[in-house]
Amino acid sequence: MSASIVLKEVSVYHPKKAVNNQYYINHFNKQGSDITRLLDALGRENRFVADDSENALTMAVKASKIVLEKAGMTGQDMDMIVFVSGTPEYLWPPNSVAVHHAIGGKREAVVYDMNTACVGMITAAEQVSRNMLSSPHIQRALIVGSELMHRYSRREEAVTYASFGDGASAIILEKNENSKSGFIDSVFSVNTESLERIVFPACGISNMYDEQTSDFEKRVQWENVNNDRAFESTLELIGTLLDRNHLKAADISAYCLSQLSRKNIYKIQEALNESIEKFPITGTEYGYTGAASPFMAFERAISNGGIQRGDYVIFWSVGAGSVSCALLFKY
Repeated sequence: MSASIVLKEVSVYHPKKAVNNQYYINHFNKQGSDITRLLDALGRENRFVADDSENALTMAVKASKIVLEKAGMTGQDMDMIVFVSGTPEYLWPPNSVAVHHAIGGKREAVVYDMNTACVGMITAAEQVSRNMLSSPHIQRALIVGSELMHRYSRREEAVTYASFGDGASAIILEKNENSKSGFIDSVFSVNTESLERIVFPACGISNMYDEQTSDFEKRVQWENVNNDRAFESTLELIGTLLDRNHLKAADISAYCLSQLSRKNIYKIQEALNESIEKFPITGTEYGYTGAASPFMAFERAISNGGIQRGDYVIFWSVGAGSVSCALLFKY
């Protein structure tokens, strides 16, 4: 029997501080804007915000320790450690090396960082699964996605400041020679027409220390993009996965999607004509946590009993640029 790459365990970490919608409604009312309809469309009620003692790296370490404890493993069991973030604490050394140090990883481990913006953790799960299948030396891998998004948002822009949250999610992938579950397939799509609309830092790193560069220019630039195109792309990618693996939408137990917009999740659910129970929504509680958000939804679906071992799961997200990916696993 050929090897399978199984989703062994998942964890979520978030800061302690929760901020509800009223704070942001009041904040933008003072600027002359009513954001209540926006918050409803995005699906926000609360979001967790890191204090000055936390960052993407510290949250990644905490999520990693939680997932190892849940799996009954240690850092010595990990043959590969991948840190995923669009808001990393360091450009170098790699944040993954710091995670490796914090969990007591072994010397022979493969460690690296990855950034494909908000689709990053799905991309990492896909790439690491394929790497593990081709390598006889990698039995287990830790992937941790962590985002410090709220801190870098512009206080004048509701889509980011009122929507972004901070948090992390970690998963362990394990090679299994006797399992009928595991990684099955993936499909990507790239559309560069919005390349310059969502940018962080807006000024570019090379201009960060220019005396003429304002604090505003160092933060996230978020211009409106065509959500209809993203919606159509989602359905196309999911349809491709289903068709070429001889599955129907009804065969999927959970669709763990980007938590950027609850409205878009509802649209996808309606188009697929599947129960809303199959579409876990966690952005109402965590805020939008970028690359970590689909796996936060995955963890919630498992906790609620919406996913059992042997069930089919589809992950999907899109990252600035834009790059989108749909990923099929049998859990």
